[in-house]
Amino acid sequence: MPSPLRIAIIVASIRPNRFADNPLAWLLEQTATRNEFDFEVIDLREHPLPNFDLATPPSVTPREYGTAAERALGERLDAADGYIVLTNEYNHSFSGALKNALDHFFVEFNRKPIAFVGYGNVGGARAIEQLRLVIDELDMASVRPTVNILGAHVMAIRAEHQDPSIVLAPLVPRLDLLLADLHWWTATLKRGREMDKESTDASDDA
Repeated sequence: MPSPLRIAIIVASIRPNRFADNPLAWLLEQTATRNEFDFEVIDLREHPLPNFDLATPPSVTPREYGTAAERALGERLDAADGYIVLTNEYNHSFSGALKNALDHFFVEFNRKPIAFVGYGNVGGARAIEQLRLVIDELDMASVRPTVNILGAHVMAIRAEHQDPSIVLAPLVPRLDLLLADLHWWTATLKRGREMDKESTDASDDA
């Protein structure tokens, strides 16, 4: 049996009163029995980075981390085979904390898949649209199915204190589609990266 694929769930919001913890708990509950994956939560609130101001872009100086904070986050991102981003929406886009984290790294993300779970008035759809443009420049594969947690879901959980598992239950089929596509892309791209490494190693030995 192949080893589980390592998926990092990146929590984008760093607000102290964020809603993200509710869908995160639901996401972890729904994925707890998925033996094909090994999930790890990367909470950007626990990985504060300075605003990106490096003299040389990370695409030119791969894995040359300038601070302990950059190294801590970079190594965790590097170890993942794929990603799920849990994103809020600010002004029709995604959070500055997430953009800053993406800007600090490059090769850590290359040729890996990324999927999106969004929340907000239109389910974070506009934030996800913006994210697809950015991750394309990071040489990543964007998984097509998304999970969109609408404003009505947010209000039911936050204002009416309803059980997130019940409120979000109708989204489980959509999450299953996302995970199925994520598995295909993760397994396929991981094998491709391994073949590239084997080819490079063989050339070095020649």
